[in-house]
Amino acid sequence: MTETMKALIKRYREIIVYVIVGVMTTVVSFVSAALFRLFLNDQIVWQNAAINVLSWISANAFAYPANRAWVFQSKNRDVLRECIEFLSSRIATGLLFEVGLMTLLVNALHINFWIAKVMTSVFVTVANYVFSKLVVFKQKQDTHR
Repeated sequence: MTETMKALIKRYREIIVYVIVGVMTTVVSFVSAALFRLFLNDQIVWQNAAINVLSWISANAFAYPANRAWVFQSKNRDVLRECIEFLSSRIATGLLFEVGLMTLLVNALHINFWIAKVMTSVFVTVANYVFSKLVVFKQKQDTHR
């Protein structure tokens, strides 16, 4: 591997690992949704909602520790607070950005559902990274100088 390539990988390591963890999280979400679909009774009125909520919980149960350890390498000892901030930011991006943006793009602007879904997914992924970087896993300043 060339020195230039090594330098690029080192410089963008966090983003590269974030994308890899994101793909893994998506796999967890889809696999858990498939498993929940197998085991939930078809007669449940809110079956699809239940499957989506359970797969979201499964995906984020994987995503938080993976982002903490591999992407942002957090050393924060207040794990509970950090986890709550992580889940809160994911709820916010899911409800506000994903649902809101999809409604705007599809219903108001009449953009094709799948094109809107891709656009929204990119936006939500970037927003999740920014929230994680600047709020959830931000490096604490050393105040003992």
